[in-house]
Amino acid sequence: MDSKYIKFKKTALDDDAMIYQRSKDTITKEEIKELPFRQRLGYYKDYYLKMTLVVIAAVVLVVCILNTTIFNRSECRLSLCFLNGTLPAQSEEMDSFFEEQIGLERKNDFMRSDSYLLDNYQMDMAYRTRLLAGAIDLIVCPRDVFLEQSGQGLFCDLRELLPEDMYTQLSDLLVENKVAETDDMGEVISYSDPVPMGIDLSGSEFYKNYGGMTEQPILCCAWHPENSANTLKAIAYFTGIDLSLAETEQAAVAAVE
Repeated sequence: MDSKYIKFKKTALDDDAMIYQRSKDTITKEEIKELPFRQRLGYYKDYYLKMTLVVIAAVVLVVCILNTTIFNRSECRLSLCFLNGTLPAQSEEMDSFFEEQIGLERKNDFMRSDSYLLDNYQMDMAYRTRLLAGAIDLIVCPRDVFLEQSGQGLFCDLRELLPEDMYTQLSDLLVENKVAETDDMGEVISYSDPVPMGIDLSGSEFYKNYGGMTEQPILCCAWHPENSANTLKAIAYFTGIDLSLAETEQAAVAAVE
């Protein structure tokens, strides 16, 4: 017999080798349909259940993200922050007033008031983090807190925020302070000229009517407030100045520019 034929016979696979057995293990759609219900259910559970659950979870996650970020997004339209006991006793009623006046554009839009005691380390850190992140529009604080934090340059120069007519109306209420410049070691090396960074609310009927008890509260603004137009509206309500002399929408654009 030819040696090449003998060599081929020795290397050929047996009839029951895995390559032939694999085709016997597969099952067609028709065969699945012919299985009893319990066996079909078991087959589905073994081969498809995990993948189906993964796909469903992914779809739900995508829908939730789209719903909260695009279709049904909630957004804060005015953020007030009250430090060291300056929160008015009737703060909820005050919040309701602002919600009506600033005009929430969507049903999920909101305004918020927060209160922090700066002697508490965690509260102090939470407040400063939000302030530096631009998540606070207006701050009400006692005079001593104002002098400390305005001296650190944490509050806005009101000359850059207020339109000219509002600035003129509030000129008698403006509170100035010098901003300290420090070196790398934290040592003060110089001070700026006096900068108007606060508004005295001692005579604010609006603040008192909602239960504000602080003797000399100061209203301050964060740098580049997120909601410029509503920030100006809130300042007008706190101080009682004439809103008709300051179109806040135009003033907000001018302040940003």
